[in-house]
Amino acid sequence: MPDMTPAPRRRPLWRLFIMPALLLVAAVAWSGFWFYAASEAGVRADAWAAQEAKSGRVYQCGKRSVAGYPFRLDVVLSGVTFANRGADGETAWRTEKLAMHTMSYRSNLYVFEAAGLQSLAQPGARGKGQRVTYVTPAIARASAVLREGRLARLDLDLWQAEGKDATPPADPKKTFSASRVQLHLLNRANDTIDVAVKIEGANLGEGYGPKLGSAIPLFDLRGKLVQSDELGDLEQGQKSLSEAVERWRQKGGTLAVENLSLDWAGVKTDMSGTLGLDAAHRLNGVLLGKFDAASLVGALTGGRLSLQTGNNATATLSLRFKDGDVQLGTN
Repeated sequence: MPDMTPAPRRRPLWRLFIMPALLLVAAVAWSGFWFYAASEAGVRADAWAAQEAKSGRVYQCGKRSVAGYPFRLDVVLSGVTFANRGADGETAWRTEKLAMHTMSYRSNLYVFEAAGLQSLAQPGARGKGQRVTYVTPAIARASAVLREGRLARLDLDLWQAEGKDATPPADPKKTFSASRVQLHLLNRANDTIDVAVKIEGANLGEGYGPKLGSAIPLFDLRGKLVQSDELGDLEQGQKSLSEAVERWRQKGGTLAVENLSLDWAGVKTDMSGTLGLDAAHRLNGVLLGKFDAASLVGALTGGRLSLQTGNNATATLSLRFKDGDVQLGTN
């Protein structure tokens, strides 16, 4: 009797190639998108620099490259200068190397890394040259989040930073350092910006004449910038930093210090108050806080004199910012 079992049907082989073919098409399309975005990054940077130059803001770099394929855009710059030429002179930040990272599929988050020597030059007093500061951090990172074309959040983090006053003729003892420096700014809808500044393990050189000693283990500030909408022209590149700050000052802009936790040479206090800027854009205002009187006497005398007080004896410590100086007082 003949075998009536039907022969098995062959499955079409082309189905096996559908998924690899789709993946190949997607990879080619994504590669095309990435290389287009990479080329656009350079075009946009050049267009931005040309637009800024019309307003006296100059951007220069010695070399530029774009990497990060397939998911990131990494723009690496060397020999970078950002300068603003205003009526009071030139303000310039220079760095040996700067890298900007963003995801190719998310354009509102930017991460920055700086390496090497950082220098900041600012206009000096009338008839004098620029004030120059050098800073060399082991690690320097920042991130920025944009929302509807405006800066919504900014975070800065420096590790093992060492700096000095490089204004000629520089005092070699005017140095400063910190194990870590953090700055966080968050733009709020009520015309304010939340401010958080934390400095750990700081030391001031003898050239600055620190009144309580050189060691500042902790400086932790929380507060709000008031009248922050007046800084909008700076965010949009319509005014220089000095012009925007001056407008903010004239409109009553201040920094409301809600709490400053300070540990300076063994003197610990929590301070609060309001700080503004004077006509020369120097800090102006007073912060007040309670402290242990015995610890202050010990700090002021380098431990050579001790004060015997009753339990929990406290007094009021004031930090007065005026004419570019910081005055320490007690009440």
